[in-house]
Amino acid sequence: MNKSTKGALAAGAAAVLLVGGAGTLAFWADDETVPGGTIDAGHLDLTTDGTNTGCGVWELDSGEAAPVTWNDGDPLVPGDVLAMECAFTIDAQGNHLRATVSASAPNLTGSLAAGLDIDAVGLTVNNVAATEFTEANDGQALGVTVTVTFTDPGSVDNTYNDPATDVSAVLDDITVTATQVHS
Repeated sequence: MNKSTKGALAAGAAAVLLVGGAGTLAFWADDETVPGGTIDAGHLDLTTDGTNTGCGVWELDSGEAAPVTWNDGDPLVPGDVLAMECAFTIDAQGNHLRATVSASAPNLTGSLAAGLDIDAVGLTVNNVAATEFTEANDGQALGVTVTVTFTDPGSVDNTYNDPATDVSAVLDDITVTATQVHS
Protein backbone atom coordinates (compact mmCIF):
# COMPACT_ATOMS: atom_id res chain seq x y z
CA MET A 1 0.00 0.00 0.00
CA ASN A 2 1.41 3.34 -0.87
CA LYS A 3 1.57 6.31 1.37
CA SER A 4 -1.24 8.25 -0.34
CA THR A 5 -3.66 5.32 -0.01
CA LYS A 6 -2.75 4.87 3.67
CA GLY A 7 -3.30 8.62 4.21
CA ALA A 8 -6.73 8.52 2.52
CA LEU A 9 -7.79 5.55 4.67
CA ALA A 10 -6.65 7.30 7.84
CA ALA A 11 -8.52 10.48 6.91
CA GLY A 12 -11.69 8.45 6.21
CA ALA A 13 -11.38 6.66 9.57
CA ALA A 14 -10.91 9.99 11.37
CA ALA A 15 -14.02 11.42 9.65
CA VAL A 16 -16.07 8.42 10.78
CA LEU A 17 -14.84 8.85 14.37
CA LEU A 18 -15.65 12.58 14.34
CA VAL A 19 -19.19 11.95 13.14
CA GLY A 20 -19.87 9.66 16.04
CA GLY A 21 -18.28 6.44 15.17
CA ALA A 22 -21.47 4.54 14.47
CA GLY A 23 -22.94 6.97 11.96
CA THR A 24 -24.75 9.16 14.53
CA LEU A 25 -24.34 12.85 14.98
CA ALA A 26 -25.46 14.44 18.23
CA PHE A 27 -27.47 17.74 18.12
CA TRP A 28 -28.46 19.65 21.18
CA ALA A 29 -32.16 19.99 21.92
CA ASP A 30 -34.35 21.35 24.69
CA ASP A 31 -38.08 21.79 25.27
CA GLU A 32 -40.35 23.75 27.55
CA THR A 33 -44.04 23.34 28.32
CA VAL A 34 -46.43 26.09 27.20
CA PRO A 35 -49.32 26.21 29.69
CA GLY A 36 -52.85 25.74 28.32
CA GLY A 37 -55.97 27.33 29.72
CA THR A 38 -59.68 27.86 29.29
CA ILE A 39 -60.69 30.02 26.34
CA ASP A 40 -64.12 31.63 26.61
CA ALA A 41 -66.09 33.42 23.90
CA GLY A 42 -67.88 36.67 24.68
CA HIS A 43 -71.29 37.60 23.29
CA LEU A 44 -73.30 40.37 21.71
CA ASP A 45 -77.01 40.74 22.31
CA LEU A 46 -79.73 43.38 22.26
CA THR A 47 -82.22 42.68 25.02
CA THR A 48 -85.28 44.19 26.62
CA ASP A 49 -85.67 44.67 30.34
CA GLY A 50 -87.51 46.84 32.87
CA THR A 51 -85.71 49.98 31.67
CA ASN A 52 -85.42 49.36 27.92
CA THR A 53 -88.65 47.66 27.00
CA GLY A 54 -88.30 47.41 23.21
CA CYS A 55 -90.63 49.46 21.04
CA GLY A 56 -93.40 51.67 22.29
CA VAL A 57 -96.57 52.58 20.44
CA TRP A 58 -96.95 54.58 17.25
CA GLU A 59 -97.53 58.23 18.03
CA LEU A 60 -99.17 60.62 15.60
CA ASP A 61 -97.83 64.14 15.43
CA SER A 62 -99.68 66.10 12.80
CA GLY A 63 -98.12 69.41 13.77
CA GLU A 64 -101.63 70.56 14.73
CA ALA A 65 -101.70 69.09 18.22
CA ALA A 66 -99.62 67.22 20.78
CA PRO A 67 -98.67 63.69 19.77
CA VAL A 68 -101.39 61.13 20.35
CA THR A 69 -101.36 57.36 20.28
CA TRP A 70 -102.15 56.07 16.82
CA ASN A 71 -103.88 52.73 16.30
CA ASP A 72 -103.44 50.41 13.35
CA GLY A 73 -105.93 51.49 10.70
CA ASP A 74 -106.46 55.07 11.94
CA PRO A 75 -106.58 57.25 8.80
CA LEU A 76 -103.77 59.70 8.11
CA VAL A 77 -103.90 62.97 6.25
CA PRO A 78 -101.10 64.55 4.19
CA GLY A 79 -98.45 66.07 6.47
CA ASP A 80 -99.00 63.55 9.30
CA VAL A 81 -95.96 61.92 10.86
CA LEU A 82 -96.05 58.65 12.79
CA ALA A 83 -93.11 57.89 15.10
CA MET A 84 -92.21 54.88 17.19
CA GLU A 85 -89.39 54.96 19.74
CA CYS A 86 -87.53 51.74 20.52
CA ALA A 87 -85.00 51.09 23.28
CA PHE A 88 -82.91 47.98 23.88
CA THR A 89 -80.21 47.16 26.44
CA ILE A 90 -76.74 46.40 25.06
CA ASP A 91 -75.29 43.11 26.34
CA ALA A 92 -71.69 43.17 25.09
CA GLN A 93 -69.08 40.89 26.65
CA GLY A 94 -65.59 40.51 25.20
CA ASN A 95 -62.23 42.21 25.25
CA HIS A 96 -62.03 44.95 22.62
CA LEU A 97 -65.49 44.11 21.28
CA ARG A 98 -66.76 46.69 18.79
CA ALA A 99 -70.09 46.53 16.98
CA THR A 100 -71.82 48.66 14.39
CA VAL A 101 -75.52 49.46 14.65
CA SER A 102 -77.96 49.74 11.77
CA ALA A 103 -81.65 49.47 11.00
CA SER A 104 -82.98 47.62 7.97
CA ALA A 105 -84.46 49.68 5.18
CA PRO A 106 -88.18 49.90 5.88
CA ASN A 107 -90.38 48.34 3.23
CA LEU A 108 -93.93 49.41 2.30
CA THR A 109 -96.45 47.68 0.09
CA GLY A 110 -99.90 48.79 -1.06
CA SER A 111 -101.48 51.67 -2.95
CA LEU A 112 -100.54 54.32 -0.37
CA ALA A 113 -96.86 53.26 -0.28
CA ALA A 114 -95.78 55.82 -2.89
CA GLY A 115 -97.14 58.65 -0.72
CA LEU A 116 -95.25 57.66 2.43
CA ASP A 117 -91.67 58.34 3.46
CA ILE A 118 -90.34 55.76 5.95
CA ASP A 119 -87.09 56.09 7.89
CA ALA A 120 -85.26 54.54 10.83
CA VAL A 121 -83.43 57.44 12.43
CA GLY A 122 -81.93 58.58 15.67
CA LEU A 123 -79.71 55.61 16.47
CA THR A 124 -78.31 56.36 19.93
CA VAL A 125 -76.15 54.65 22.51
CA ASN A 126 -76.83 55.91 26.04
CA ASN A 127 -78.78 58.84 24.52
CA VAL A 128 -75.84 59.97 22.36
CA ALA A 129 -75.98 59.71 18.54
CA ALA A 130 -73.91 56.71 17.46
CA THR A 131 -73.36 54.16 14.75
CA GLU A 132 -71.28 51.75 16.89
CA PHE A 133 -70.52 50.72 20.45
CA THR A 134 -67.95 48.73 22.46
CA GLU A 135 -67.94 46.48 25.51
CA ALA A 136 -67.67 49.69 27.54
CA ASN A 137 -71.34 50.30 26.60
CA ASP A 138 -72.47 47.02 28.18
CA GLY A 139 -75.73 47.61 30.04
CA GLN A 140 -76.45 50.93 28.30
CA ALA A 141 -79.46 51.80 26.16
CA LEU A 142 -79.54 51.47 22.38
CA GLY A 143 -82.30 53.62 20.89
CA VAL A 144 -83.85 54.01 17.44
CA THR A 145 -86.82 56.02 16.17
CA VAL A 146 -88.89 54.84 13.20
CA THR A 147 -90.86 57.53 11.34
CA VAL A 148 -93.59 57.35 8.71
CA THR A 149 -94.44 60.64 6.98
CA PHE A 150 -97.43 61.08 4.66
CA THR A 151 -95.68 63.30 2.12
CA ASP A 152 -97.01 63.17 -1.40
CA PRO A 153 -100.64 62.24 -1.95
CA GLY A 154 -100.34 63.12 -5.65
CA SER A 155 -97.99 60.19 -6.28
CA VAL A 156 -100.60 57.59 -5.33
CA ASP A 157 -102.33 55.85 -8.24
CA ASN A 158 -105.98 55.05 -7.56
CA THR A 159 -109.34 55.25 -9.25
CA TYR A 160 -110.73 58.10 -7.14
CA ASN A 161 -110.77 61.74 -8.12
CA ASP A 162 -108.72 62.75 -5.08
CA PRO A 163 -105.26 61.16 -4.89
CA ALA A 164 -104.57 59.01 -1.83
CA THR A 165 -108.18 58.82 -0.72
CA ASP A 166 -109.29 55.64 1.03
CA VAL A 167 -106.19 53.61 0.10
CA SER A 168 -103.73 51.85 2.40
CA ALA A 169 -100.19 50.56 2.77
CA VAL A 170 -98.56 47.90 4.93
CA LEU A 171 -95.26 48.59 6.72
CA ASP A 172 -93.08 45.49 7.11
CA ASP A 173 -91.11 44.88 10.29
CA ILE A 174 -87.89 46.82 10.68
CA THR A 175 -84.87 45.02 12.12
CA VAL A 176 -82.32 46.78 14.35
CA THR A 177 -79.00 44.95 14.01
CA ALA A 178 -75.80 45.09 16.05
CA THR A 179 -72.91 43.50 14.15
CA GLN A 180 -69.54 42.73 15.75
CA VAL A 181 -66.63 44.02 13.67
CA HIS A 182 -62.90 43.50 14.07
CA SER A 183 -60.19 45.34 12.21
